[in-house]
Amino acid sequence: MNSNEIQKIFQLIAKRVRCPHCGRQYLLENIHVLRSAENDCLLQLDCKGHSPTLARVSIIGPRIVVDNKRGKITANDLLDAYQKLSQAKKIEELFK
Repeated sequence: MNSNEIQKIFQLIAKRVRCPHCGRQYLLENIHVLRSAENDCLLQLDCKGHSPTLARVSIIGPRIVVDNKRGKITANDLLDAYQKLSQAKKIEELFK
């Protein structure tokens, strides 16, 4: 992803994605790139007073797809995360 594409993604998120806790829009300065590779980007979305939200963004052809999990974290989500973390030998393995 180039900087132009990332800027468009940030603008799209600021316009369309809302904090799952309070419903506020995210400000551009509260959107942070955690990891970027080819057509995928992992972002952290911060809203004051709430835990951050993670969003995976993919550019598929001419479309930008934002995948942010809304709703509650289940026990299975925690078990899956624990299993993946405990099996990883390097931090890079977590983003495959």
